[in-house]
Amino acid sequence: MNMQCRVIRILLAVCVFLQVAFFVLAWSSLLPAHAFMQMSADGISVEAMRALPMGQRLAGAALALPVLGALSYGMWRLERMLANVGRRAVFDLANIEHLRAFAGATLLATLWSIAAVPLRALAFRHGFGDPAPGMSISVSAEVVLLIFVCALFYLVTGMMHEGRRLAEENAGFV
Repeated sequence: MNMQCRVIRILLAVCVFLQVAFFVLAWSSLLPAHAFMQMSADGISVEAMRALPMGQRLAGAALALPVLGALSYGMWRLERMLANVGRRAVFDLANIEHLRAFAGATLLATLWSIAAVPLRALAFRHGFGDPAPGMSISVSAEVVLLIFVCALFYLVTGMMHEGRRLAEENAGFV
């Protein structure tokens, strides 16, 4: 189990690195226009991203930064949980809290990513006078499923916490 946890922890680090890299590349347009791969933020085409003035680019990045922060925090808490599992502390109270924090941070990142697109449109329209098209909110079936899975994980951690409390209570009677 320890080897599996180590592999997953490495994959989590790679995932966070890729998320940070995507964020930087999408909002900075460091990739040349003729590169084989282009990146842009949700709701903005690559051409529109390249045409954004620096103020709008910074405002858009600032609105997207909480998603990256919440996701990174959640991944860090999941990494801490896996480290505890590798030490055989599966139902430790800290592990339950790590899993709960991971679920909460992932849910927050998901909900903020949904809200970031219309918030960015509002900021561009009212803060910069950009005659951007109307606001839109895009929610895919995968996002809805992720929201339900996060809620399920939160529920499971509550059950784990109650099970741990009952086990401690019963241990006092034996």
